Amino acid sequence: LQVSEPAGLTCQHVSKAVELNSVKKAVTGSLWSVCLDCMKERDVLEMEQVGTHDIRVCLKCGFQGCSQSESQHSVKHQQAHHSDSHCISISLSTWKAWCFECNEELSTHCNKKALAQTLDFLQKHSAKSASGTSKIIKLLEEPAEYADTQRRRSPVNSNLIPVKGITNLGNTCFFNAVMQNLSQTHMLNDLIQEVKDKGHKLKICPPPETNLGPLTVTLSGPEPLTSAMFLFLHSMKEPGKGPVSPKILFSQLCQKAPRFKGYQQQDSQELLHYLLDSVRVEESKRIKAAILKAFNNPTEKTADEETKRQVKAYGKEGVKMNFVDQIFVGELTNTIMCEECEHISTVKEAFIDISLPIIEERVSQHGRRSSTCHDERGPESPQKQEEDTCLVGRGLASCQVDTAASQSDASEKNSSPQDSSNDADSEASESESSSSANTSSHSPLVSAVSKLGLVHTPLDSLPLNHGTETPADREKERVSHQGAFQALSHSYTPASKECSVQSCLHQFTSVELLMGNNKLLCENCTERRHRQLRKSGAADKKTEKVYTSARKQMLISVLPPVVTLHLKRFHQAGMNLRKVNRHVDFPLILDLAPFCSASCKNLRSGERVLYSLYGIVEHSGSMRGGHYTAYVKVRTPQRTSEQPGPREAVSAPPGQWVYVSDTSVQTVPESRVLNSQAYLLFYEELL
Repeated sequence: LQVSEPAGLTCQHVSKAVELNSVKKAVTGSLWSVCLDCMKERDVLEMEQVGTHDIRVCLKCGFQGCSQSESQHSVKHQQAHHSDSHCISISLSTWKAWCFECNEELSTHCNKKALAQTLDFLQKHSAKSASGTSKIIKLLEEPAEYADTQRRRSPVNSNLIPVKGITNLGNTCFFNAVMQNLSQTHMLNDLIQEVKDKGHKLKICPPPETNLGPLTVTLSGPEPLTSAMFLFLHSMKEPGKGPVSPKILFSQLCQKAPRFKGYQQQDSQELLHYLLDSVRVEESKRIKAAILKAFNNPTEKTADEETKRQVKAYGKEGVKMNFVDQIFVGELTNTIMCEECEHISTVKEAFIDISLPIIEERVSQHGRRSSTCHDERGPESPQKQEEDTCLVGRGLASCQVDTAASQSDASEKNSSPQDSSNDADSEASESESSSSANTSSHSPLVSAVSKLGLVHTPLDSLPLNHGTETPADREKERVSHQGAFQALSHSYTPASKECSVQSCLHQFTSVELLMGNNKLLCENCTERRHRQLRKSGAADKKTEKVYTSARKQMLISVLPPVVTLHLKRFHQAGMNLRKVNRHVDFPLILDLAPFCSASCKNLRSGERVLYSLYGIVEHSGSMRGGHYTAYVKVRTPQRTSEQPGPREAVSAPPGQWVYVSDTSVQTVPESRVLNSQAYLLFYEELL
């Protein structure tokens, strides 16, 4: 008698149709348990109906496709790659493998355990994946029939982006309020349409001094977090009811920034930084991979010096073309002048938002009112240097100035305890460097990128024009004495008791005198002293560092299309955090010219630089019991021709303000918006 072998042991396709390394690469670089074709087609309704049990993974290439919906993307994938042995796939619910050629289920013990090893990897990946739950999250909580009806209707104004509520996943109002504002950022929605798909062409034009012509590269598909954000923003602007669940996007963010896991109370401004910087990292990686591919993926060994130079030049220019930099990233210039030798140096830095201290009015024991700012800039403040490192916002580095106080305080600051209480949805949690949340891959591509000079520069350590700079690029540049502290227009003069965005910006950009413990360590004076000692024959003696009085000023040198202002309401008082509740007035139209440097790019002296308010994140309540909400302005996209001629009396563009608290959405008058306790303010450039 002949004993028949168990089903699956006779399959002859396993050796060619199972490639563990390809599966690992594809799965770790994609959203988990999501049909990739449904996502590419932005078929949100299809994804609503597809559960995790309907997803199959191709064991040849790692493609994830639906199998029990109308689309049948898993079957279509196998048919499209019939000649390349993409015939074996595995279910993410039953964990059973199936061969389309043999038309039977396979045993996971055949062919030297190749199938079993792949199964083991997929199960472990599913267990640790933040979004690897038993069911895919519904992106739109609405009946399919209703959505179909809405799709067939023509909206009254197709240019208006609707406002939908966002489901609170558990203490995630800090996240929802930010996403409401990003959803109403027109330029973000426009650029997403250009770069959302695989195959997008990007033309990189290096500066003339490189002697290199334009290079057109082809981008691969977006990385997981960016894909999830694209999908979320698409679902927010699609016709139909809400609320929208942000769980896929939030889960992807938690993989990049584990601090947001566990649904603890967090801070909206830190969330904005982590989200945009993490997307920026992914998009920079996408651009650099395309550049390397255009050069046939050279390595440190195979590339000659000229190839390395070209790759570096295109990479330096290319990474600045990511959509986050194009929309949100600007530049501040810190100018410092020694009062002794009048040597002037400038340090440039990038920003996603500008953090503004609030002057808090207090009543003294004698009944007199006094104004106190929590970023004291006077020479008597021993904490001045520490406060300056927070001027641009958490997660971003600001200009470091060596002072007498900073030298002695360095060890104390490194060991100071942080308050990490998380007992309210309003807690301003302790700062972390955003780069710590980004896990590095040691793939050949990343290795090649690193060795060829295309290293990603995180936003929290970004000097001089957001690129990868050489030491020579980072040298402090000499500038003339005239105009060193000159703004683009006349300085703004706040009223005596004014507390407004303009008065906060005035304080942020005012000239500061460094004296006493905050004197400047002047390298020029120190070097001059060293030369004098050499001439006198005392060169062998150790040269003491020379500290001098100095003037310092921070001005905006590059304005992005969207300027985000952060009002610093959470203040560290000893070991505790406290909230500044004072109302800050903010204008619907903001002129930023008084706060820009005279050399601000593409701007003429005396010109008004107008920005229009379109979004607010509000924090209401106290540190023990607060809540984040949003105000957004529904408006038509701007056209360049809308503001012709000189701008002497410009009014805010028409639109309807909407108040959103998680899933609650209601229209509100402009007066209510202006009375809100703003925490983040989103302004867009008036065209």
